[in-house]
Amino acid sequence: MLTRIKSIPSGIKNFLKPMWRTIWIALAGQGIFLISVFTMSPLRMWENPVVNYNLFYVPILATIFGYLFYRCCTEGNEARGYLFGFFAALFAWPLIGEVANIPVDKSVITQFSDFNIKGLGAYFYVLACWALLHVMWRTGALKKSVCVFFMTFLSIWSFELYMDNYSSMAADKFIPIGGLLVAAIIVMLLICLKKALGFFKVKKPVKAILGILVVLVIAGQALPSYTAVIALADPLKKMAPMANLVLWASLLATFLILLASRRTESLERKTILGCIFYIVFALILMSGQWKEPQKFYVKYEAAGIDHEIEALKHDKESLARLFDYMANKRIFTAGDYKYMYERGAISREELLHLVNIGRIDGKGLEFLTTRGIITIDEFQAVLDKGNLSDKDMKPLVDMGIAKKNNGIYELQRKFIKMEKK
Repeated sequence: MLTRIKSIPSGIKNFLKPMWRTIWIALAGQGIFLISVFTMSPLRMWENPVVNYNLFYVPILATIFGYLFYRCCTEGNEARGYLFGFFAALFAWPLIGEVANIPVDKSVITQFSDFNIKGLGAYFYVLACWALLHVMWRTGALKKSVCVFFMTFLSIWSFELYMDNYSSMAADKFIPIGGLLVAAIIVMLLICLKKALGFFKVKKPVKAILGILVVLVIAGQALPSYTAVIALADPLKKMAPMANLVLWASLLATFLILLASRRTESLERKTILGCIFYIVFALILMSGQWKEPQKFYVKYEAAGIDHEIEALKHDKESLARLFDYMANKRIFTAGDYKYMYERGAISREELLHLVNIGRIDGKGLEFLTTRGIITIDEFQAVLDKGNLSDKDMKPLVDMGIAKKNNGIYELQRKFIKMEKK
């Protein structure tokens, strides 16, 4: 008995040894995440942020990232190159994805950029990036270690995109995402079931039966969770069953990743599996928190909305100045005005003002009239004021739509053909 107890540590060591590279890479990734949280706290999480902290923090991040990415591109050993790519991506995310767009009071902390990679990263663009990465990896257009860098970066981007939208997600968004998770769980369960049934061939019925029971238990947990996601109307109530789906999918993925790591002798494959396991392990850690709305989202994202509104006001003022300048220079065509009017960018009063002061030529006014934007009487009123030159009216005179009487142009209304709506 004592001998068996003493052999337990060595047994655990021997069990973990084939998977250890995969496991320590994932744990190292989580360790770097914790370091980034603590080092970013003076910038974002302290009650009184350190003045211009990111002026010191960003160059340090950029230096570390630059060195790791350079080694990723130049390293001759493939497995070591994958590691450099993985760690480069971990430092690239706080540098590019977080620090550059943190909403802070500009009087306290100088911002490096207003570029928001998360906002840019709508689901369509992230999926497109994944597809392009797959093509580049399969065709060898990029070095494999660089592909590992982009794979890790895109994994973090996908994770952050989901996490940022989780607390504010509309009810109808949970159903397709939950459906994808259920589909992934079903595929992984079929793989596990196939492996369990395969044990019968080597005369291991106990393991086979145990495997089948595990598959049935997971299926019994996952499917009711998705049923709850569909049935519940309140998005806040959908969070708990959705978190259960994330947890079960992540646990299944963990089993398959570690199984693959245990069965392969390739150091390169173990390394790539560790990079993937880093994200899966993060999902396991977050699944418990995702059962309720995230305090972090409400606390920090809500505080940044006022900054975004102010920025949009400045953009609107700049666009208004550009609009006045371009309207006075007659850069806009009548089609441009129609587009802006129909989409609410300019009001009818603003459009009529431009019409009345002669900022649109005769051909443009005829276009707006036939499209029902202005009336024929409003068109004629502009001509009565003499705000259009002979050059402006020449195309209409040539077409017979207008003629000049006593210095005033008069519309030949019968020749103006109104478009049917």
